Amino acid sequence: MRGFEIIAIVIGVFFVIGIAVGVLLVITLPLLRAVLRNRRNRRRYMDGGNWAKQSPRDDDDRRPPRWPGG
Repeated sequence: MRGFEIIAIVIGVFFVIGIAVGVLLVITLPLLRAVLRNRRNRRRYMDGGNWAKQSPRDDDDRRPPRWPGG
């Protein structure tokens, strides 16, 4: 084999590996996003999302916040 043939084969192998990795990423990224989104939501609402616990205290006597620029 000449030097040119070895270089062409190495470039071809890297090209094929790059295409294969790209195809695998296109297939697995939507699945990975779904798994990560599910894990993040599960971690965020570990207590079951009990909103009654997080209700604000009685603040009827407080003034509302100022309007921006006013």
